[in-house]
Parts: sequence; C-alpha cells; structure tokens
Amino acid sequence: MSSLTKMLSMLDFFSIDKATWSPEDLIAETGLSRPTGYRYLKELCDSGLLRRAEGGYSLGPRIIEMDYYIRQSDRLLIACQPVMSRLAQETGCNILLASIYGVRILAVHQEQGELACPVAYGRGRPMPLFRGGGSKVILAALSPARHKRLYESYAAQIAEAGLGDTWKAFRAHMLKIQHEGHVISVGELDPDAAGAAVPLYTGTSLEPAALILVTTRSRFALTDQARLIELMKNSARQIELASSRDSAPGLVGQHHPVP
Repeated sequence: MSSLTKMLSMLDFFSIDKATWSPEDLIAETGLSRPTGYRYLKELCDSGLLRRAEGGYSLGPRIIEMDYYIRQSDRLLIACQPVMSRLAQETGCNILLASIYGVRILAVHQEQGELACPVAYGRGRPMPLFRGGGSKVILAALSPARHKRLYESYAAQIAEAGLGDTWKAFRAHMLKIQHEGHVISVGELDPDAAGAAVPLYTGTSLEPAALILVTTRSRFALTDQARLIELMKNSARQIELASSRDSAPGLVGQHHPVP
C-alpha cells in the first residue's frame, strides 16, 4: 500500500462499537511504527478527518463538512430526492438510494413513507455485500471481470448467500438479475422486513446505484408486487433522466455492466 493508503486506512478502524481509539491501540492495530503512526495521526487531525478526544482520537468534523458538500452538489442526490419522496408518499414505504465504493454498499439517501417500518440498514450503515435486494442489483450491474474478482475473494460468502457454489453458477445468477431488472428480498436483512430493489444507471457516476423499497413483511405480502416494481422502475428512469440532463448524449438508457 502507498503511504497515503496506509494513513487513510486508519479511519477504517472507527465504528459504532469503538468510536474512540487511544493512539497506542490504533497504531498497534494498523501495524505501523510509532513515529509513522503519530505522524499520520497528526496529519489526519490537521485535515479535520480525526480530532483529539477524551481517551484518544475520534472521527473529525471534516467528514460532516464533506457530507454537506455532497448533499448540496451531487446531481444524483439532488435528482433523486423529489422522485423518492413521491414514491414514498405513494406507496407508504421507505425508499432508499444505495451506492457502492470498493466492496462496500450503503444507503446514501432515504425517504420515509407514512406506513414504513424501521430500516435495519439506513443511510450510512454498510449493507451485507451479498444479501439484500440493493446489494444484489448493484453487484449484478458490475462487469464480468469484477464478478470474477469478487468470486475469487468471497466464494464461501457467495455460496452461503445462495448466489452460487461455483463461479459459473454465480455468474449465471448475476446475469439472471440483470435480465429481470429487479430483486425481491424477504427477511434477508431484517426478519420482519421485505421489499424490492431496481438498478439505477446514470451518466454522473462510473458505478451503479440501486433504488430500494422497504416495508413490513406482512404488508409486502399483501401488496401488488408487480405494480410496486413497475413504479420503482419508472422512478429509477425519472432519476436517471433528471441526473443526466447535463451529461453527454447517449449515456442514459445504456445499461452496460460497469467495468
């Protein structure tokens, strides 16, 4: 890893379960030398990504500032909000927008419906990589080369999630999701919840996204699921068009796997 990657990797150790780290513990966990570890901590504090706190270090305010800039300037987030709000009002369900970076998938925006249930993986909490409709439709939109790398790294988890116990079976499962254009998920992330997800392809990002609907398992069983999925696909197309108006012609509607 480069020096920059090693320094930024220190941020990965902060979590809900351990929001504050002593410098000694964090340096030991990262395997860095003491001089290098303390230098990295100083640089992260100077940038605002970390701050000194009682007992050590915690995540810093710069992260909140950057979140504000994203919310105010990201074309996909700006385009999705009115569409997702209408969909939440029309269905009464929670509507989420999920995105991928590296091998992490998480909701980056959420609109709450009137009859919605609590969401186990709301905005900002990483979702399981191979479980849940949002994760599956995003993974299906990736290229065969990325599918291959995922299978080589996570074959056991892929098999455990029911996505195939061989590379050929996993690839076939991804192609099936691509063809169907949606995933229905019942009780995968929360035993009392169910919903559906459809992919989003926009000209504003090199990575796919997902539009996710979440409601109670009992209510989902009584709904017209085909109509819900059609509503979601129409909403996804509206977001694609709105977010890509200023992009190069021809990007919208070209749903190719992301390399």
